[in-house]
Amino acid sequence: MISPREGPFDLAIIGAGASGLMAAATGARAGMSTVVLDLNDRPGAKLSLTGGGRCNILPADFDPGAYVTSSSRNSLAKILRRWSPSLARSFFEEAGVRPEPEEGTGKLFASSTTDGAASVVRTLVRIASDAGAVFMFRSRVIDIEPSGGRWKVRLEGGGTVDARSVMIATGGRSWPGTGSGGWGFTMAARLGHRVRQAYPALVPLRSEDAGFAGLSGIVVHAAISSRFEGRPFTVEGPLLFTHRGFSGPVTMDASHAFTGAEEAPAALLVRWGRPDASEWERTLLSGKGRILGALGEHLPSRLAALLLERAGLRPEARFAELDRPGRLSLLAVLTRFPLPVCGHCGWDEAEVTGGGVAQEEVDPGSMESRLHPGLHLAGEVLDAFGPVGGWNLYWAWLTGRMAGRA
Repeated sequence: MISPREGPFDLAIIGAGASGLMAAATGARAGMSTVVLDLNDRPGAKLSLTGGGRCNILPADFDPGAYVTSSSRNSLAKILRRWSPSLARSFFEEAGVRPEPEEGTGKLFASSTTDGAASVVRTLVRIASDAGAVFMFRSRVIDIEPSGGRWKVRLEGGGTVDARSVMIATGGRSWPGTGSGGWGFTMAARLGHRVRQAYPALVPLRSEDAGFAGLSGIVVHAAISSRFEGRPFTVEGPLLFTHRGFSGPVTMDASHAFTGAEEAPAALLVRWGRPDASEWERTLLSGKGRILGALGEHLPSRLAALLLERAGLRPEARFAELDRPGRLSLLAVLTRFPLPVCGHCGWDEAEVTGGGVAQEEVDPGSMESRLHPGLHLAGEVLDAFGPVGGWNLYWAWLTGRMAGRA
């Protein structure tokens, strides 16, 4: 650690996570004197854990409409156009970290010939350090304030860092054990920014339904449809039954409809299996023999039996005795089943934070505050998140790079 008196700096970055490290690498290589302050004893505390330590570094495919925000979607679109995932991939490849698709899922992880997330952290630190960036760990920032066209960053214990620009890259509230306690939200609000209520996102959901708890460990392909702030959405992928409720990518991708609802949450309606509603209807109209056998061609047998029961049909029921009300009841259970959710698994298990600083108060080209010149915000502190699968690290790389270039 160097003394903060060895400044002043062009750029002070608060937070050595994904967006902060990318900003440090970008700013230092652009010739800015850069200091990175972090309350932990090492960089990338949360980043080192992503993807089970393997680091799901970028999304395998890309749809800007998959991002969730309560802010201006026009502002979001402008940000997402600034640096494409393919350009981000080229950056990492040139730096020696090659994203590789995972067999079976296609998800992009840091090369299997490296030690995953740890190598991503080391690479960004190396790029920044080689270009002159200074890292100060065990440095808890207690306040930032504008001062004569520059910024004063006040540290616990009395130290002060002077910088032309300051960047808040402290993350949200997810995984609080890594130091993400929501400090950035508090500071942005103190400086007059609108901060939308934070909520756990990409989080497993809880249920008190004993029938589904009995399926713990089973994975099924499913689609979940719901609404968030009036916008309908559908997500699709693996759903995992647990002893506490529901997990897996599709559950987590839909969880914000429950956790982020300001009033009564919209129902999470499940379509079980890979057949769409029309295919399920054709199966029920043309099936022969036992219904359970036909369902079992597309679903795990224990789930098929439970759904048959929830439709009010006997396990031994046959298509020949299925009347129209029974068929419609079963079709509804198979294609629009309300997931019985009673809660969520909290900040400790949420992959990201929903809510945050309103994007319309940030310049989409530089991530600079529209309220305070020289103040930049990036990463999870902003009101946006994407699905499971590298989308949120890409958001961190993207916004960190833009803030570091300013």
